[in-house]
Amino acid sequence: MEQWDTVRVIQDPQEVVIQEDGTLQLPVSLLVQAGLNPGEKVMAVSTEDGKVVLRRLADAVDDLLSGRPL
Repeated sequence: MEQWDTVRVIQDPQEVVIQEDGTLQLPVSLLVQAGLNPGEKVMAVSTEDGKVVLRRLADAVDDLLSGRPL
């Protein structure tokens, strides 16, 4: 699996458009900033305040098994 070099920087928010079929594409720079690598599985969760959060699947499962909320 390829791994991107991550540099922690503050980036401006990026506009993403939801397509007619419900899909969207995230900019690579956003994924790199988050430390996500190609092929890595993530879990998408919507919060009560209208946010959509992406979490590494392994981290989300660990939290659930430990009784912590997503």
